[in-house]
Amino acid sequence: MTTGVTEFIKIDEVRQEIDSTYPNPGTDAEGELQVENNGYSHRLVGNAFEFLCKLLLYRRCSEVIIPWRRTFGDSQRRFEAGETPPVGVERFDGWKWEDDIESVSNRDEWEEMMDEQPVWEQRTPGKWTEDEDLTKLAEQYVATGMNTEGVVKAALVNAGWKPSDGVHSWIDREAFEADILEEMEALFGLLRESEWPDGETVFERPSFGGHQHILPGEGDFIVDDLLVDIKTTENRSFTNAFWRQLLMYYVLSNVQRILYEVDGRTYGKEPFEGKYPEVNRVGIYYARYGELQTVDMGTVIDDRERYEEFRAWIVDRAIEENSHAQHDYSAIRGALTEPYDYKKQRTLFDDY
Repeated sequence: MTTGVTEFIKIDEVRQEIDSTYPNPGTDAEGELQVENNGYSHRLVGNAFEFLCKLLLYRRCSEVIIPWRRTFGDSQRRFEAGETPPVGVERFDGWKWEDDIESVSNRDEWEEMMDEQPVWEQRTPGKWTEDEDLTKLAEQYVATGMNTEGVVKAALVNAGWKPSDGVHSWIDREAFEADILEEMEALFGLLRESEWPDGETVFERPSFGGHQHILPGEGDFIVDDLLVDIKTTENRSFTNAFWRQLLMYYVLSNVQRILYEVDGRTYGKEPFEGKYPEVNRVGIYYARYGELQTVDMGTVIDDRERYEEFRAWIVDRAIEENSHAQHDYSAIRGALTEPYDYKKQRTLFDDY
C-alpha cells in the first residue's frame, strides 16, 4: 500500500526531521469567528465549500488548469478567459426500488422486502448521476456571478446532501434546512470578500508524487505563486500538522519542476505532464474567519544548500517508504539525492 503525504508526516523520524530543520513558522487566524458550525458533518461542509471555492476561482481567474490526466484522456485541460471549465454537479441516487423491478412490483413491496432483510443487505453501494439543472446553474454562476443561494444548494448536493426520501443509502441525510443553507451562504459570502481568489492562473487540485513514485499528495489549489489549503474548522490554529503538510506539498511541487527537466526517465512521471509554477507562498484559508494566513517560503528557506539536503533526505526516505522492486529510481535519485553528500544520505537504492 502506498504511503501518501498525510501518513508520511506522521512517521516519527519524518516528523522530527521537519520540526528540527524547519519549525512551524505559521500564524494563527487573528480575527473573530465569523461563521459558527451548526453541527453538520465536517466532511459535508468541507467538500461543499471546496466546490464553492472552485467555482469562484473559475469565475475570477484568467486561466484555469486542471492537471488530471485520467479526467480528460490527456495531461491537462487549460481554459482561457471566457471559457467555462466543466463543473459537473452530481447527485447521490442510491438504490431505488425501480432498480430491482424483477423481484418487486412497487415501492411498498420493495420496502417490505428490505425490512425483512438484515441491515447489511438493506444497504447497497450508491450511484452518482449528473444533475443537469444544477450543473447549468453552476455554469451560469461562473459566467455571471448570479444566484449565489442556488449555487450553495448545488454545492451541498454535489457534496452528498440528499433531500429525497425515495433514495435509500447508508448515510442519514435530512431535507435542506435553513441553518445549513445560512451557514454555507455566510461562508461563501466571506470567501467572495477575500482577495486571494483574484489570480491570473489557478491549478485545481494539483497532485504530486505519483503512485509509488516518490510521495503521493494532492493540494487544494495553486493560485499564481500561492499554494493554499482550505480549512472549515472553527480551530484558528496554524498547527504543526498543517505546516508539515504544506511543507511537503512545497517540496513535491519543487521536485516536480526539477524532474520535468530530466531526460531519460523510465519511471517517475507525474499525472500532470506540464510544469507547475514556482510556489513562493503556502497558506491556510480559515473559512470561518474569512482569513488567509500565509508563509513566505523565501524567508523560511534562507539557506539553499541546507534546503537541498533536506529535500534529498525527504526524497530518499519517501522512496524507501514506497519503493517497488520493478521500478527504476535512478533518474529520480540522480537528480534529487546523489548530487548531495550528507551524513543522513541513504544508500539502499544505489544498485538500481
